Amino acid sequence: MTATGAPVAFIACGAVAQDTAAIVKARGWHADVHGISSDLHMTPLEIGPAVEAKLQDLLPRYERVIVVYGDCGTGGRLDAVLAKYPAARPAGYHCFQWYAGDLYERFNDDIGIYFLTDWLVQNWDRAVVHGLGLDRFPWLKDEYFGNLTRILFVRQHPDPEREVRAREIAAWMGKPLEIHDLGVKPLQDLLVPLMEETTDVRS
Repeated sequence: MTATGAPVAFIACGAVAQDTAAIVKARGWHADVHGISSDLHMTPLEIGPAVEAKLQDLLPRYERVIVVYGDCGTGGRLDAVLAKYPAARPAGYHCFQWYAGDLYERFNDDIGIYFLTDWLVQNWDRAVVHGLGLDRFPWLKDEYFGNLTRILFVRQHPDPEREVRAREIAAWMGKPLEIHDLGVKPLQDLLVPLMEETTDVRS
């Protein structure tokens, strides 16, 4: 047994950390969840070093680490970091893909789809408007979003205020909005095999 009492640590991006912790609790997994700031999405080349620093801190205290990050714009650099450690991450490019589940396959036929999650709706102004400089250069909106065809809000936790905000975002973009209540099951379905792999290694 490790010093923490749990054999497994999850390192989770702040955009998915709460849902990861909820899944761990609901499944009764013997694991701890450690978050990393979601602000690193604005500087994706810093994600790999941040995750590596967290791995080096946690691995002396845990037998294995599951990293709840997509590639998130690192261009394969995050996977190169994970290859050096007893760590794994769910397959996929980003958390939108995880939360969308099978709906993400629609992207194969319509690359103009834009995905919203609960976190992105809640943090829209900070992560998108300010993060992309649209508060300073509003004319960039058409450059970023002009080719979109529709918005899919893959919702984890229905909330009236968040739905209103999602509709405001869609109206601001001038695109139709679809709302799909998928909960956290698509993310859970990706984490379960990784946790079971850990159990198999220990047994």
